[in-house]
Amino acid sequence: MQAQARFTEVSPRIQPSAAADAGPRLDLYAGIHKALRLLMTRTLTAVGSTDPADAAEVAAARQQVDGLLGLCELHLKDENAFVHPALERARPGSSARIAADHGHHEESIADLRDLAALVAHSGVAARAAALHRLYHALALFVADNLQHMHVEETAHNAVLWAAYDDAELAAIEQAIVASIPPDAMAAALHGFFPALNAPERAGMLAGMRDGMPPKAFAGVLGIAERTLAAADFAKLQRDLQRPVPAHLQTT
Repeated sequence: MQAQARFTEVSPRIQPSAAADAGPRLDLYAGIHKALRLLMTRTLTAVGSTDPADAAEVAAARQQVDGLLGLCELHLKDENAFVHPALERARPGSSARIAADHGHHEESIADLRDLAALVAHSGVAARAAALHRLYHALALFVADNLQHMHVEETAHNAVLWAAYDDAELAAIEQAIVASIPPDAMAAALHGFFPALNAPERAGMLAGMRDGMPPKAFAGVLGIAERTLAAADFAKLQRDLQRPVPAHLQTT
């Protein structure tokens, strides 16, 4: 799926309180963080509600954990490679705290993979305890990430907005998107579509529609239909027939 072409035009813009007169700014973090928060909380709930005696439920929960951890690893890699250098160019040392967090998160991801494997390889009698350990470790990981993302959305955005205009931020995001394999992009969209609000979602899909072959975009719409409630998908279809609001565009 060639989703990369115009994916950068869908980043939600928010109104920074410190620069109210400047208008809404391009927020590199908003969309992916919404998707991560949704997937994190859904996965935590799934693990906590899994019946240890039901092999199918256990396998589904482990698959959900693997998908979440894969997206987290990709997100860490992208921020380290593209966002942190931009922060350091703007203000040396500004990414240090979060870079240290990323190192801890990589260790946590490895630990969670080990705990998920333990669940998979435990007999029925031991599986409940293994699921319990995975659930509590995942809960701490989610809690840490929720605080971590808040720092990025506040302190990091303040540095980025002071140093770069929206065209420069869009170029950074385009570089990130271009680096993401199509399969990983498709997987990420399963979190993006239900996490965004209706205007953000319409802006995202309109940008992708304009930059993708019709067949590829049909695949994207299929993901949207599968991941959204019927009413939300119907609203999306209606919104795609209207002009995209200026504040959701970057061109």
